[in-house]
Amino acid sequence: MRTKLKFDEVKEEKVKLLEQNKYIVLATSLGSRVTARYVQYASEGLTIIFFTLTNLKKVVQIKANPKVALCVRDPTNYLSNASIEGTAEIVSPQEEEGKRLAGIMKKKWPGYFEWWYAYVPELIVFVKVTPTLIVSYALTDEKKPALKYLDLQNKTAYQTLIEEKQE
Repeated sequence: MRTKLKFDEVKEEKVKLLEQNKYIVLATSLGSRVTARYVQYASEGLTIIFFTLTNLKKVVQIKANPKVALCVRDPTNYLSNASIEGTAEIVSPQEEEGKRLAGIMKKKWPGYFEWWYAYVPELIVFVKVTPTLIVSYALTDEKKPALKYLDLQNKTAYQTLIEEKQE
């Protein structure tokens, strides 16, 4: 049974979760092959931003299939994590949007970003992930384990008991 939640409250909770972390697991796929790796990221609201090199497998996979999954854990609560489904977009640092994303990355990762950008500037691209669904563990008011859904496509938030069949 779905229990409706306040969309804006759940959204703000997920924004804070993204802001307090530095690393996120990114899963990409191409054909029958799925790969996952940690990436250092920054966030803008619920949008996840990271940079990478054009010659890496994740870029090839994202270009072929922009649907990605990510996973992040709350560093203050070992029971709290979020699974994120979204769409990735490759952005060139020469584009206006790329310059804006560079500013966001420099703010969170000043030395790291600048080192890579100085080392191989011709290979740098940004990846911007727009989440469509975020699912996380939660406890109901009765302390029962549940899954909390933030459905960004339909602008709804709800919770289901973990013992129920999940979507």
